[in-house]
Amino acid sequence: MQFQLKLNFKGYIGPIGDDLPSLIPLVFALIIFFASFYSAVNVYNDKTVDFENDISVVQVSASLRGTGFVSSLQEFNDSCNALNVRQPYFSAGLIPLDKTIDLFNLDALYIKDSETNKLFKCTNADAEKILTEDKARNLNSKIVSRVYPLVMGQNERIVPVKLVVVAWRE
Repeated sequence: MQFQLKLNFKGYIGPIGDDLPSLIPLVFALIIFFASFYSAVNVYNDKTVDFENDISVVQVSASLRGTGFVSSLQEFNDSCNALNVRQPYFSAGLIPLDKTIDLFNLDALYIKDSETNKLFKCTNADAEKILTEDKARNLNSKIVSRVYPLVMGQNERIVPVKLVVVAWRE
C-alpha cells in the first residue's frame, strides 16, 4: 500500500515548483516591459529639457532683439536687465556681420561701444559658470545657439550686425 501511494506522487514538486516553468517567461516579460518603459521616460525627459532650452533661447533673443534696431549700449543693457532667466545659462551679444562665430571666444568678437568702451554683451553666468570647451565636450551638457540679424546705430550710420545667443546647461 505504501509503495502505490508513492507512485501517485511521482513528478509532483509542490505548488510553486509546478508553476515555475510558467513563471520564468512572465518574469522576463515584466523585466523587458519595465526596462522599455524606463527607457521611454528617459527619452521623454531629455526631449523636454531640449525644448525648455530652445524656448529659453527664443525668449532671451526676442527680448534682446526688440524691434530689430539697437540704437545704443544703454538700450541693449536695459533689454538685458529686463531678462529674468536663471536656467539655462546664456551669453548673448552683438557681433559684426563679417566675423565668424567662435562659441568659446565670443568676448573677443563682441562689438565695443565707442563712447564707454564696454561690450554689447549680456549674460547670466558667473565667472565659474562660463562656457568652456571642457564643459562643452561633457556628454551631459546641452548647448543651444541662435544667430539673428539686427541693425545697430553707430556714429550716425546704420550697421548690420548679428545677435548671437548661446545657452547651456551643466
